[in-house]
Formats: sequence, C-alpha cells, structure tokens
Amino acid sequence: MRKRREQIFFAKAIFDEREIKAVVDCLKDGWLGTGKITESFERRFAKYIGMPYASLVNSGSSANLLAVRALKLPEGSKVLTCAAGFPSTLSPIWHSHLQIVAVDLDLKSLNIDLDRVEQALMKHKDIKAIIFAHTLGNPVDMKRVMHLASKFKLQIIEDNCDGLGSEIYGKKTGSFGNFSTCSFYASHHMTLAGAGGIVLSRTKKSAFRVKSLKEWGKEQVTIGYDRDHGVYFDSKSNGVPYDHRYSYPEVGYNFKVPEIMAAFGLVQMDRLEDFYKHRRKNFKYLESKLSKFGDFFHFIEVLPEANPSWFNFPITLRDKAPFNRKDLVEFLENNKIRTRLFFAGNILRQAGFKSMPVDLVGGLETADKIHRDSFLLGVHPSQTKEMLDYMVDAIEEFIKTHK
Repeated sequence: MRKRREQIFFAKAIFDEREIKAVVDCLKDGWLGTGKITESFERRFAKYIGMPYASLVNSGSSANLLAVRALKLPEGSKVLTCAAGFPSTLSPIWHSHLQIVAVDLDLKSLNIDLDRVEQALMKHKDIKAIIFAHTLGNPVDMKRVMHLASKFKLQIIEDNCDGLGSEIYGKKTGSFGNFSTCSFYASHHMTLAGAGGIVLSRTKKSAFRVKSLKEWGKEQVTIGYDRDHGVYFDSKSNGVPYDHRYSYPEVGYNFKVPEIMAAFGLVQMDRLEDFYKHRRKNFKYLESKLSKFGDFFHFIEVLPEANPSWFNFPITLRDKAPFNRKDLVEFLENNKIRTRLFFAGNILRQAGFKSMPVDLVGGLETADKIHRDSFLLGVHPSQTKEMLDYMVDAIEEFIKTHK
C-alpha cells in the first residue's frame, strides 16, 4: 500500500460562493439577529421533513434539551432512552430533573433495542416519554415505536441529528414523533456555517413552548419573528401592562442564532439531495469492498423498508478477531485516515455519568461491546473512490499482518 501525503478527513463541510453570497447579502441587509430569513428557513425545513412547526436553535444538543423540556412533564417523571450513543440524547433527561430509564442497543442495527424497550414499558408502566436516535442515519422501526407509543400512551422524541434525509415506511425520519431534532454541526449532512440545530413540533402549543424556552422563557404571541423594537403594551406582568417580549412566564435559555446562519442554511438545503446521493454511494461502496472481512467485523444491518441517509460507516470487531480496535484505529490514523469512536460508547461507563441515577432494564452487553470494539469511517460527499479504495487497502494490509 502506497502511503498518502494528504489526510482523508472523517468529515468535511461543503460550500462555495453561493453560501458566501447569501451570508454577505444578509450582512448588507443590516439585520444580524434572528429574523425573517430564520423564519423562512424554519418553514422550509418543517415542510421538508413533514412536521408542522420548526424552531431553529444553536445546536442539536440544545434542540434535544428543548424537546425534552417541551414535554412539560412533572419533575421526577420517567423518560426512556438508550444507554449508548451521544450524551445529548440522555443528558437532557437529567438536566430536566426527570428520571432516566435506560436500555441497551441492538448490535445489528446499532439502534435502541425495541425488545428491551417493550420490557421496560411493561416493568415501568409510568414511563411518560422516550427519546432515541436514528443511529448514524439508520432508521428505527417507527411502526413498532408508534404502536408502543399508542399502547403505553408515550410521547416520542426522535433524535434525527444523524439521520437527515433518511426514510422508513415512505416517510422521512423526524416526521413520526411529537418532537424531532436535527443537528447542523460542521460534520453533519448539512451545516449552518459550522453549527446549528432545530426542533420540530407536532402542535402549535408545543411549538410556542419551544420558542419560549429558546428565548429566555418569554411570552409568545406568534410563531414568526418581529423585527420592530418598539414597545407594545400587549401583555401584563404582575398586573402591570407590559410588552410580551419582556414578559417571562417561565425560565428558559438563550439558544437563538444569528440571521447569517439561516441564510447559509437555505443554500445548503438546495444541495441536500446531492449530499445524500454521495453519502449513500460511498457507504454502499465501502460495504461492498469490506464485506470480505466479515470473519473479523460486524456490519450494520438495515430494515427492508428503510432508506438510510448515512452519517458514517460503522465497524465493530467480532469477539474472535485476532486484533483489537486500538491497534487497528491507530494504524489507520498513522496512515492518514481519520476515524472516530462510536461517540460515547456506553455512556453510563463514562466518568461523568457513572454516578447518575438510572433505572436500567436488562444488561448492557452490546453497549459495552461497542464501547470496546466499534469505530467509524467517514462517507462524506467529498470523499473520492481513490480515498475509499485507500481506506479498504489499509484495513486489508492491517488484517494480513495481524492474522
């Protein structure tokens, strides 16, 4: 294998003069705070996913926190989630003073284990909601999820941060639940100049609550944005006539974004189908080339009804593999191939989470395995066939010297 001089990046944002022009035009307009361009982006994105309402925020993590807060559950209520993946799917439950109920993930799909979910719902009949990710863009079986939601009267939050553009049963992921979220961080399917997230809501009432919470908890009278900074006595505070924009019925956050991010994002949306095409093509190519190493690796499996828009390519070492993840990943990194671990792995093994009170249903065998044995390769649109072939050749060379 001939070594490369240039890095093969794990992820890379794609933009050109079109996004730059949109940002410059926004700057020239003179309004930098949240405004009409943000409103246009929210409406377009909501329609694209198939949800009635959307609220743009500063990150996918903030989006998850707002979605959990918008459930409006009493303190101490139980919320179910997966013990493996990224912290911002689990952390918002704790931050919202709710009780975490956690289950393992499924090794085949790398999604939350729905058999364990059903066990948890039978054991804890007072669970009020479930939040889970469509891991790496691989759709969860949403027919089964929605059946369980109906049977056990659950509210559903789809963490769609990895899965923008994925589909199952003819619908986009993020369009099934009471809420869904998406991330626009620089490494994701699209970006808002390096950051951003969004909360999608099923009802107008819940959309108003999300918007209030992202704006310090202020009173909301409209879904849109008012750029007029005059004072209107259209509310009351402690019996005193007051402007609703400075009335605070609850405690919230400042998760707003500058207008230039929405301007950038509107152009990115024009590119989405091309982004998806390349991600799917790159994933399929790696899958076909790496399948010959099935004696050493587990590969992700997909439901027949699903059409993933892949975030990354996951690899999990089999128990009998004659090498470990550390040696393989370091070999790839030393040969200019950037990789990532499977996010936090088993989150409950992380130092910051070990003492967190969690009701665990079943064991965490799979979460522990991916914590020890899984890693990710990039499939972003700027990767070429030559880069993908080099990645495959590197893995093959490593295996040949470690059998």
